[in-house]
Amino acid sequence: MVEPASHRILDAGPERVSIEAWWMLAVLLLLYTLSFVDRIVISMLVDPIKATLGLSDVQMGLIIGPAFGVAYCIFGYVFGLAADRTSRRKVIFGGVTLWSLSAGLSGLAGSFAGLLLFRVGVGAGEAALTPAAYSMLTDRFPRRRLTTAMAIYQMGAKLGAALAFAIGGVSIAFAATIQHSHWPIVGNMEPWQIALALTGLPGVLLALLIFTFREPLRGASTNAAADRPPLIPFLRSEARALVPMAIGFASISITMYSLTSWAPTYMSRQFGWHPAQYGPALSVISLVGAGSMIVKGMFVDWLYGRGMRDAHLRFFTWLLAATIPVGAVAFFLTDPWWFLIAYGVMQVVALQFVVFMGATLQLFVPPTLRGQVTGLFLGVFTFLGLGAGPTFTAFLTDYVFQDEAKLGMSLATTTCLTIPLAWISLRYALTPVRAVLARQNGPENLRAEPENNVGRVAQP
Repeated sequence: MVEPASHRILDAGPERVSIEAWWMLAVLLLLYTLSFVDRIVISMLVDPIKATLGLSDVQMGLIIGPAFGVAYCIFGYVFGLAADRTSRRKVIFGGVTLWSLSAGLSGLAGSFAGLLLFRVGVGAGEAALTPAAYSMLTDRFPRRRLTTAMAIYQMGAKLGAALAFAIGGVSIAFAATIQHSHWPIVGNMEPWQIALALTGLPGVLLALLIFTFREPLRGASTNAAADRPPLIPFLRSEARALVPMAIGFASISITMYSLTSWAPTYMSRQFGWHPAQYGPALSVISLVGAGSMIVKGMFVDWLYGRGMRDAHLRFFTWLLAATIPVGAVAFFLTDPWWFLIAYGVMQVVALQFVVFMGATLQLFVPPTLRGQVTGLFLGVFTFLGLGAGPTFTAFLTDYVFQDEAKLGMSLATTTCLTIPLAWISLRYALTPVRAVLARQNGPENLRAEPENNVGRVAQP
């Protein structure tokens, strides 16, 4: 067991949060929202990209999934390590710039290999954001407010999805009106190429906002060499908690990314809807999901404050249990509006899970390993989610059901396999997680949180 004496999690603490801390959270939320816009908008362009480049569903699945997921997995640890050792603001700035340029320039791709390469750049850049963001939030917000802060940050996933479907639909429509324009250097561009440029390139300027607040002071133990536990021994010592958590969150990640990637195409193939029709509906679902994150975060903080030390994980298993029957019937509904209701229930109730994973990790991972462990977790579930989810669904469509019209059967199969597996794995993880928290929360430390570092900032 690797556990520095100074790394005991202490609950209660100052409830006041500085204006600068809230501004930092707002900037991080904006950048996280932007990352999901660039991540998701390509899913609205599957059919026109296929038509232009002559690609199959499997090739599009590889572009949407593994190209992004493998890069995110590899660079998640790299940037997580950088966040533990260097300026987290600079790490985020570099990542945002990289993914924005890659997303915006994806429109220049003229082949499968070219588009695949640009998606690798998007995945690598986005891997820099959340490990550093979680680390800064943990150092700026007291424990009793941490889940709420992370829930607000995590709203970016839903807001990004809403904007991707809304702005993406508008961008596609606008791009269609100017597709015959002759652009300098690149010449004529298809609407999907213009849409990718319109949604991606603004991030290069927005990245500068990361320098409008100061770097938070890291946890006290980060200054002592003796409190720098090696990563591998820590992972081994807490494997009984970390392994089932990784399996569970990776499983639900497969569901989330598969649905997010293929739902627009499913609406088009199954119900004949086009982006201007399904875009607003999916945007509303995402906005409702974003608002629900705050409510869920506040409720978990309330449970935690009342003594439920595994509240973050336990509450999420309750949500998964409620979602299993909905996922079993959603893709057998023949009315598009009833499908949207079922799809909305899954998205709002259970498919945004990162805040529960992140908050649980922050409670028992040493400060000097937070970026690395968070990066590893994000990398694993993004690799398996984006890498396996869209591709597995496409494989079922192309090679098992052998009919593009049976995309719904592929999505139903994916959902019915992964949500129950996630529930079983995370329920199994509850006991070892409670044991870890009990070891770190000595009885004498359950009611006081050190005030020396929470909310402080590093000297410029």
